[in-house]
Amino acid sequence: MTDELAQDERVASLQTPLGRNKLAIARFEAHEALSELFEFRIDALSRDPDIDFDKALGRSCCVTIAAYAGPKRHFDGVLVEAQALGMVHDLYSYRLVLRPSLWLLSRTANCRIWHDMTALAIIKEVLGQRGVQYKTATTRECRKREYCVQYRETDLAFVSRLMEEEGIYYFFQHGDGEHTLNLADAPSSHKPIPGHARVPFSKVAASGHVREEALFDWTSERRFRTGKFELRDYNFKTPGNKLIGPAKASARYAKSDLEVYDYPGKYDQESEGKRYAEIRRDAEQAFDKRRYASGEAPSLFPGGCFTLADHPRSSENKSFLVLRARHTFSAQTFRSGGAGLGSGENYRGDYEMLPADQQFHAPMVTPKPIVHGPQTARVVARPGTSGEEIDVDDHGRIRVRFHWDRDDKRSCWLRVAQMWAGSRWGGQFIPRIDMEVVVEFLEGDPDRPLVVGSVYNADNRYPWTLPANKTQSGVKTDSSKGHNGHNQVRFEDKKGSEEINVRAEKDLNTEILHAETRKIGERFQPPMGSPSRETTLLMGDDKLTVASGHRQATIAMNDTLTVGMNRQDTVGLNRSASIGVSDSVIVGASQSVTVGAAQSTTVGAAQSTTVGAAQTDTVGAVVTVTAGGVVSITAGGAIMLTAGGGVHVNGVLFVHGAIIPL
Repeated sequence: MTDELAQDERVASLQTPLGRNKLAIARFEAHEALSELFEFRIDALSRDPDIDFDKALGRSCCVTIAAYAGPKRHFDGVLVEAQALGMVHDLYSYRLVLRPSLWLLSRTANCRIWHDMTALAIIKEVLGQRGVQYKTATTRECRKREYCVQYRETDLAFVSRLMEEEGIYYFFQHGDGEHTLNLADAPSSHKPIPGHARVPFSKVAASGHVREEALFDWTSERRFRTGKFELRDYNFKTPGNKLIGPAKASARYAKSDLEVYDYPGKYDQESEGKRYAEIRRDAEQAFDKRRYASGEAPSLFPGGCFTLADHPRSSENKSFLVLRARHTFSAQTFRSGGAGLGSGENYRGDYEMLPADQQFHAPMVTPKPIVHGPQTARVVARPGTSGEEIDVDDHGRIRVRFHWDRDDKRSCWLRVAQMWAGSRWGGQFIPRIDMEVVVEFLEGDPDRPLVVGSVYNADNRYPWTLPANKTQSGVKTDSSKGHNGHNQVRFEDKKGSEEINVRAEKDLNTEILHAETRKIGERFQPPMGSPSRETTLLMGDDKLTVASGHRQATIAMNDTLTVGMNRQDTVGLNRSASIGVSDSVIVGASQSVTVGAAQSTTVGAAQSTTVGAAQTDTVGAVVTVTAGGVVSITAGGAIMLTAGGGVHVNGVLFVHGAIIPL
């Protein structure tokens, strides 16, 4: 007795890990398109009321249709859904759904970073990690991306948007028990369909046991599309350049110059902008000049090319690229038969095409993740810079590690927002390694991070203990390398204890190009204490130089100067000292006064000179003593006069006491 579920000679057969004749196809529907995941739905019958699909889920299953002359058409995919529907007569009905291995990438999501790789290289790496069988037929080089982030998105969404951005699209080719993802970007990426490079047009559906594939209905369509695109972006390394990327379509119908303008274009070079604009233009123009057909041509698959033949409009007899196909097969009976559709078996297909010489690009439909708000990250150093405390490039950029990065990869170079940023002027505070910084993302783009600040944490505490010092604010730095030192400017705002504290770990250099004015104690009100200024130089020298101009010091009360060792005053010209009352000079040892020319001493009242020991006056010329009254010389011993010549006395000489003979 013939097994009515045997598939050896059936038009449509199903291979599964469950066994050759475990399930037989009752209905099959396939949807496939360029840059879309195919979906194959199978209604199948079985004698088994309770199939264990654990043996088949996630594994390859394949539908084969052999209804027409030429190679068999295979529809291979991964079983992702299985339903038990009930009974049909004495058989049990099941519904299976097959999708590509690429679909499995929609079941996994990630956050990770790529450095200095092209989009195509990243795509290949992801596909390889997930075991997707692929081939590349791309013709254009993708730009190398300094920084590319997959952020909270599935692997499928990530590779899909990269392809859409770079003008790469994909299609699948099916074999017996396998399917291959093909990456393409140009008309030359496509080849004629093996065994069916020519497909005839027929006004009436063919009939007969063995027949040739043919198309019965054919529609050509024109659509109004946007004809002009312009992108713009900004590169901080060339801030004066307007990175404009224009692209214009060749269509010349009315209003075809309507423009789509967008910013940012997400590129760094003007040539890149032009290419990205062209990709968006071509994706838009690919909706024009489409063809739609129905017929019996199961060999047609998206990504394959065929030449239409025998169409009454000769301009249509040319090569077309299949964009989309819907295949439907049903079997009402379960009899074995020869080649061709048997009684109760029916196939119909609907197809969408584009002239093969027209550029196709997939529209940008996969949204890029948006980072909703700021994040924090830890500052890190580049590889090979162990021991560094600060790692920065010539643009003041740093690298960070985001908390979500489990691959231990560093970010790109991140620009750091400063309070001011002029041309060689502004603020400069470079975040240091192990600081926690706040990162914003330009327009929420995870590929465009920007450091906007920093925050403290349990490891990095505030410089002044809180809440005890809650009235203090300021800046305290850290000596690098090695720590153990700091500079600081600190403000104390506690009422009655207001203070500004400035500390230099080593040197303090102040440059004032014009004037400096300081007032101390102007608003002093008791009982806050006496206003004062105190300067203590613990070690080293103190030097004041007035290069040009005068120095004037006014002291309302006392001035005390204590010099521990020597003091030297040098006056280039004159010196004048004015003392309102008395002047007292005490010299502990000897004193020497040298006057280069004349010296005049004027005393308004009496003058008294007391010498504890001997006094010697030496005069190089004449000594004249003039007194308005009496000149009195009193000696405790003798008075001796020695003259090289005579001693002349003009006037009366009075001698008191004994006369000593000469």
